[in-house]
Amino acid sequence: MADRQPVQIVEIDIDYCTLSYGVGACDAVLGTTGVRKCYNTYETCQVRDVYNKGSLTLRFMTPTANIPKNGNVYFPALKSVSAFSSSVNIAGSTPEYGKLGKRAKVTINLIDFPYHDRYTDKYQSERVDGTGQTDEGGYDPSERGTFFTKFKSRFPQYAGRPLRVIDAYVDGGSITVLQTRHFIVTDLKGPNDNGAVTIEAKDILTLAEKKSAVAPTPNTGELEADISAVASTLTLIPTGIGDEEYPASGYGVIGSEIVTFTRSGDTVTLTERGVRGSESKSHSSGDTFQVAIDYEDQYLSEVMDDLLSNYTDIDASYLPTTDWQQEAERWSATLRLFTTITEPTPVAELLGELSILGATIWWDDVDQEIKLSMSKPISPFDTLKTITDNDNIKAITQEDKDEDRLTQIHFYVDQDDPTGNVDDKSNYNQIRVTIDTEAESSDSYNDTRIREVFCRWLNQGETAVVRIRSLRLLQRFNSAPKRFKIKLDAKDISVSLAEVLSLSSRVVTDETGKSVNTFVEVIKKSEPVAGHEVDIEAQAYLYVGKYGYIMENTANAYGSATDLEKETGCYIVDEATLEFADGSAPYEII
Repeated sequence: MADRQPVQIVEIDIDYCTLSYGVGACDAVLGTTGVRKCYNTYETCQVRDVYNKGSLTLRFMTPTANIPKNGNVYFPALKSVSAFSSSVNIAGSTPEYGKLGKRAKVTINLIDFPYHDRYTDKYQSERVDGTGQTDEGGYDPSERGTFFTKFKSRFPQYAGRPLRVIDAYVDGGSITVLQTRHFIVTDLKGPNDNGAVTIEAKDILTLAEKKSAVAPTPNTGELEADISAVASTLTLIPTGIGDEEYPASGYGVIGSEIVTFTRSGDTVTLTERGVRGSESKSHSSGDTFQVAIDYEDQYLSEVMDDLLSNYTDIDASYLPTTDWQQEAERWSATLRLFTTITEPTPVAELLGELSILGATIWWDDVDQEIKLSMSKPISPFDTLKTITDNDNIKAITQEDKDEDRLTQIHFYVDQDDPTGNVDDKSNYNQIRVTIDTEAESSDSYNDTRIREVFCRWLNQGETAVVRIRSLRLLQRFNSAPKRFKIKLDAKDISVSLAEVLSLSSRVVTDETGKSVNTFVEVIKKSEPVAGHEVDIEAQAYLYVGKYGYIMENTANAYGSATDLEKETGCYIVDEATLEFADGSAPYEII
């Protein structure tokens, strides 16, 4: 239809008190607690002990003649939304993107404007007639300041609040949403002398990168007096710090000694001294008593849940813990984590360390979830999107990342001192070396490429797990990993970070030059023209082969098995020929 117009809408949820000034639970009194009624924000609240946080949604949209008629208030002040860009480190395979990838970032450009405050100020009419203040008579709010100057004064705590970028179209006053992306506000600049305002926002995992998002939580309690290497109790100072900062029991650290303890008030009973390989020592008054986190025989998903739920401000609605558990139990059932975190460490850093164990963690801004994917083959039940030169690829370039090629993995595990340097090889009791001798041979690459991995999460050694992880790394990197830069038409296809795609292009051929399909995984995504073009980087997918799954005892024998059973099961090959009767290759173990 001719009236159908594409628009973008930016929504920001700000904190807004649900109470009314001087009514019910709010015992503010005009002229006593303040000379003017509040603006229902924490900054302007006069009785903060009864402040009741709700939310108010501000909606900014690109100017259009057809303002949606759906009961919402829209401010036509949105000038532009910058390109989206984010990346993910697939199972630790893309070091240049950081252990946890790079956060999706968006920049919102708006223009400031005079505003009468009718939507944002519950007592706007009382400002006009003068009953909303005692220090002056009535005034016109639209003649004082601008929308954003008043916003920043009334609500300086905007950082960390939800922001959504909505692609939509308006048709006859009705709005149809095409896609919604979710972020959190990180900064607001302006307005400048031209009225320009810039809002910056990043994805939800930014909350795991905050300076306050550390695990364990920092403690400030100190030893009141010296204790010997065999003492069983200590007292914390200042008085009352025990109940304020410390649990009733757990693991603790004094200097380089790890202990277990119980606590009552400020009195700490040391139930074990010198645990987790540390040495029992004497300590001095004034030494800090720090709570430690001890993970013993934990699934990776359980550790991830604990870190994000208990040590960040990320809302539980963004954490699909059941999905994480299913993923970990399905694809890393034998992987158990053993470690002791002895000093406050950024949660993002700890999560990033898990990537080398085959974990990919990222924020899905459309599904509104933090995702977990373990290294795994493509399932026969997976339906992959196909991208081709003819259908949706506008440009494509292939490059081989020979600098990332590997022939050896040196995997360090079993920390000697959990309080020591994580990246110091001398702080590990075991090293597991895995070598691809064929790749190092004179007939192949004829060189040696070593990657050292320092892993604090396998303090029980876990030889089998280390071997599996090392072999998977070599499988991906024993030849120069292929990387593709692809420009897609957004109207033809939608892709997500970490998604596996089926690629058919002239740049991927067999030895005869014939184009062949290949699987690639999206590691970076950006939208230089929002809603029109999508730029992705993708790397060749790790698992291309024939992989088997444990079957039920009642399954058919290979000779009478259905195609589905052969695809989703596992059969033992003839030992002499290493082939099945039909000539097909054996299954592979991952």
